[in-house]
Amino acid sequence: MNELLAPAGELIIAKTALYSGADAIYLGVERFGARAYAKNFSMDNLKEILILAHELGKKIYVTVNTIIKENELDEAYKLLDELYELGVDGIITTDFALVTYIINYLPEMEAHISTQSGVKTLDDVLFFERIGAKRCVLARENSIDEIKYIKDNSNIDLEIFIHGALCVSYSGGCLLSSLLSLRSGNRGRCSQNCRREYEIYKNDKLLAPKGYHLSMKDLNSSANLDDLLKVGVASLKLEGRMKNVAYVKSITEAYRDVIDHKHTSSNILNEVFHRTYTKGFLFNEDRGTIGGTKLAGSEGELVGKVIGYQKGLTKIKLDKDIKTEDRIKINDYYLTIDELYNSKLTKVEKTNNECYLNIYKKMPLNSEVYRVINSSIETEYDNSHKIGIKIFVSGKKDEKLKLECKIDGKMFRGCSNINLSESISKPLDYDTLFKQINKLNDTSFYLAELINNLNGNLFLPVKEINEARRNLVNEINTYYQNKRVLPIIKENIEKLDYEDEDLKLTIFAHTEDQYKAAKDAGIDIIYYKNYASYTTNKYEECPEDYVLIGNYGGINHYKDKILVSDYSFNLINSKAIYEIHKCGVKYITLSLETSFNSLKDIYNGYTKSYGDNPNLEMVVYGKINLMTLNYCPLKKYGQCGECNNNSYYLKDDYGIFPIIHEGCKTHLLNGKNLNLIDELKNISKYVKRLRIELTNEGYEESLNIIKMYQQRLNNLDDEAKLFNSSTDTLGYFKREIL
Repeated sequence: MNELLAPAGELIIAKTALYSGADAIYLGVERFGARAYAKNFSMDNLKEILILAHELGKKIYVTVNTIIKENELDEAYKLLDELYELGVDGIITTDFALVTYIINYLPEMEAHISTQSGVKTLDDVLFFERIGAKRCVLARENSIDEIKYIKDNSNIDLEIFIHGALCVSYSGGCLLSSLLSLRSGNRGRCSQNCRREYEIYKNDKLLAPKGYHLSMKDLNSSANLDDLLKVGVASLKLEGRMKNVAYVKSITEAYRDVIDHKHTSSNILNEVFHRTYTKGFLFNEDRGTIGGTKLAGSEGELVGKVIGYQKGLTKIKLDKDIKTEDRIKINDYYLTIDELYNSKLTKVEKTNNECYLNIYKKMPLNSEVYRVINSSIETEYDNSHKIGIKIFVSGKKDEKLKLECKIDGKMFRGCSNINLSESISKPLDYDTLFKQINKLNDTSFYLAELINNLNGNLFLPVKEINEARRNLVNEINTYYQNKRVLPIIKENIEKLDYEDEDLKLTIFAHTEDQYKAAKDAGIDIIYYKNYASYTTNKYEECPEDYVLIGNYGGINHYKDKILVSDYSFNLINSKAIYEIHKCGVKYITLSLETSFNSLKDIYNGYTKSYGDNPNLEMVVYGKINLMTLNYCPLKKYGQCGECNNNSYYLKDDYGIFPIIHEGCKTHLLNGKNLNLIDELKNISKYVKRLRIELTNEGYEESLNIIKMYQQRLNNLDDEAKLFNSSTDTLGYFKREIL
């Protein structure tokens, strides 16, 4: 069975999704979720939806998929404990401290590896399968053929996105928001800078005017879903935890229809919020056309065009019905329809063919009119998915009223608080019992049949009949909540022996000239061809005895090498670092979002908990990679084959962002160099390796940068200021991400 997994930002949406055909819901609570600005769920709300879902035979997964700072670890563990006790089916998570905590200590609650962890290859999946995770959420960049290959060669459940908004960057690898605003996408606070307008420059000349060059189209797999169903992935995921109830209801019903009846329901998908649709990398959309939408907001559904004006009103020729409260878009102008006039200029609530609107702004003739919100979409949910139950009523004089029902082979009971008595005037009858016992509105059941086995003319106050019903429902709810007892948790500390070593300078080289500069400068540790990037889908033969790995699959693939994890692992707490060490990684590169205060906290937390110094590496120089794209914003402007022979950058009000390529992978860089040279004395107390990241520098510039750092390392007490604020940035070093 292919699970249809729907999003929910609040309780009413979760209920609606369940009754609209979702097999499972994913949602966030008030802490540590990757949609910090959604309403999210209180624990009481979560308990209610757990009961409802479990009664329907469905599941609830909670997102705890942000990276966790050192001082947040205890709070995060406490949250996981609470979710375990409450009966949550699975946790979608990315921080390796939480991944291993769930697997090791909360085994009845499934660990689902978030797309934030960058799971793209079979080796990624096999790594998480080996350590005990139950599911991996694959990257949106995976194609159907890649997914099939992974499915055929692994045993773990796979989850894939099939509809909704797409991130332009590989998930987990975007720093654009946090560098510009400190609102970290890795902590659920993305400011969506990719939806802003940018200009594209080539060799300092304008190549493309201001536009939404980083704004991705919305994924729509409905027309191709049958091919995906044949692959047999465990879960088909709909994006939209920030969307409203009408959106979630509509897309859930549409995909339920596609899955069950094997035909598309494209019309309703056009009526809800969406940007231009794409079949996505999933079905091999061209990497040059999948992004660069005309608008950052909803494209909407074409409903008509402007054909004239009369009495200050705009005349529109309609192809579809519209009504008041619909929201429309004409060019870049948005309007909610408050007043609507038919062709005779009579005010109406709904019309077709021709109409008049007060738009307050004159639009060019033949301008297209799009409906971005259809107010006719019914947001009420029905009870068609509720389960019919048979309730038996029994009791005698001087005994309590007893209600019993059997669900899934298990008997449930509920009794009144007081005994039945002999009726003086009006004995209990079938209609009275049915009316009161049928009040199951807040449950997943309806009363299909009532069997009255009462003996004699008996009386009981109505409130006591209701009490018996409530007691029955409470027993059912308690069972289906799946409440658990927290196991005794005691961590077994494994001593990790890593030899002490002198502070070293390491170099990451993109080019042969940079590699040669590092060699000529006498650098021992150079990452060049011994590197498996975060976005790799093929692991190359490594010529060195050590390898820098950008993803978890590298741990699985290069078992016989000395492993160095890259900053793309997003490690910012001591527990995650310890657990990665235990997996065989000798050196850990800290997340680029690590501040100096966080560095100290990590170091102190590690030494306190594990009795040794962590083998930390920290990037201290380089143009920060703000995002890596499988989409190429240059391709639609005829730059294929030109990208490595010219210089390109995006420009907006914040600054300039250079573009470089590795094959057909696009990297968006910060315009200023990260340069922590004046901070080396402080940093060196906590790390064993300092890394220079070379990107687009030539041989001479690379050599000069390396020598500058070597000289400072030879004299850490040198107080000369080499940081240049006009060309350099301290990045996150003195700033804490939110």
